[in-house]
Amino acid sequence: MKSIFGGIIFTCCFFLFFSCQKEYSFEKGATISIAKGTLKDSVGNCLPDSVHGTFYNGVTPGSDTAYVEIQVDVDSTGNYSIYTDLQNGFMFADSGYFSTTGINTIKLKPLGTPILNIPTTFTVAFDTTVCSFTINVQDSTGTGLGGGTGGSTDSTNLSDTAWKFTGDSLAFNGPIDSAYIGVDSAGNSYLALFGSTAATGDSLFTAFILLPSAVITPGTYNTNAGSVFVFSIDSTAIFQAHSLTTNVNTTITIISYNSTSKIVTGTFSGTAQDSSGNPVNITNGSFRVKVT
Repeated sequence: MKSIFGGIIFTCCFFLFFSCQKEYSFEKGATISIAKGTLKDSVGNCLPDSVHGTFYNGVTPGSDTAYVEIQVDVDSTGNYSIYTDLQNGFMFADSGYFSTTGINTIKLKPLGTPILNIPTTFTVAFDTTVCSFTINVQDSTGTGLGGGTGGSTDSTNLSDTAWKFTGDSLAFNGPIDSAYIGVDSAGNSYLALFGSTAATGDSLFTAFILLPSAVITPGTYNTNAGSVFVFSIDSTAIFQAHSLTTNVNTTITIISYNSTSKIVTGTFSGTAQDSSGNPVNITNGSFRVKVT
């Protein structure tokens, strides 16, 4: 999956390219005009749109099987470039030539890859008119893996190495890839947990649990007292709670630790900041992992 940052760079270049297409003159004097028209009917309502195919989080949609048809009322013929804004990791675009006036139907093709399985609304513009449509991004596994609320069954088996939680009403879960006891530069001991989402692999669950000593000890640990909780997608922090976040606190509880099997179990809940800095609820968090 391409990163959000990369998608934004691509989108800016895309917008810049088409914003320069006003009228092109060639040496022989021929000109190519830009089409004019509207996305709305005579009373100001947006013309009909139609979503084709199914869109999944973490899966790049094929432009021949997953696209959106919109209607355009063309006033004057010519070249057109119609595109949406970038939302949830993807966008839609189409360009071509309107050879007839009146109602024309075009196919907006997807660019990018959906990140979360949530309803995603896009704004589309043509000439001076703006409309919108919504894509219902489905869970790529049908189990809730990879984030979102589309899956009704949580396939994470906490008898194995795994994590899960609900953040801002979205359910996330997956395997824990690494767990160990570390020591920072100040001599503080912590239990470090790193996990991913099985569906997409580009998400990172991170927890640093500040320990009273180099021994894993059952008890309650708070992010406003040195522990850390971060969940990120494509290196962008979606939820975070640590000493630098204000007015939020995620409580991490180590329930048990077996020194023979090296298995530690725990839960976590509370509040965290979202990517906009707003507080969100973190609920139903749990983990089970073998410490190496």
